[in-house]
Amino acid sequence: MPTLTMPAVPGFRASRFGLIANTQTFRSPLDGTVQTLEMTGARWQAKYDLPPMTRTQAAAWIAFLTDLLGSAGRFYGFDPDARAPRGSGLGAPQVAGAGQSGKSLFVDGWSELETGLLLPGDYLEVNGELKMVTAQADSDSAGEALVAFTPPLRASPADNAALTLDNPKATMMLVDDTQAIWDADRASIYGISFAAVEAF
Repeated sequence: MPTLTMPAVPGFRASRFGLIANTQTFRSPLDGTVQTLEMTGARWQAKYDLPPMTRTQAAAWIAFLTDLLGSAGRFYGFDPDARAPRGSGLGAPQVAGAGQSGKSLFVDGWSELETGLLLPGDYLEVNGELKMVTAQADSDSAGEALVAFTPPLRASPADNAALTLDNPKATMMLVDDTQAIWDADRASIYGISFAAVEAF
């Protein structure tokens, strides 16, 4: 099944978007001290609310949700309020060196000696993964910058893999099989809301 793209109109009335961390906590039965371990598997979650719509306006959204067949389908999800970086993003950024992992990447292809290429809270997409920038990224005289982000990489991107700064996205799935349900009143005004989580 192909990964679907959400309809472009109408835009969302409201949204919730954030990261579900994956941790494990141990509390000592002897002295009550707590140890918490960060584990792999953090994932993005979203809840999207659409404005009241006529049937004509709602039809594409209804078809999209129905086509997902509950949690079986996949679609491209994103934070609607952060489709472009607040930083300048100047250049053509790409991964500088294979085998990188963790919560940062050396990236080249930026404009040289540029301050504020990316700012905390900006998103980027690399290797099919959505990341949030956690520290300002500035380039050196060679157009290289260290970009810090969260969550950690799940797989090492290839050398020269491109970074997507505009319209970055994650592959998501509906949280359960009951999300493709819509409301309609006597005037045929539709209400649609649905929740999703990153799928990988």
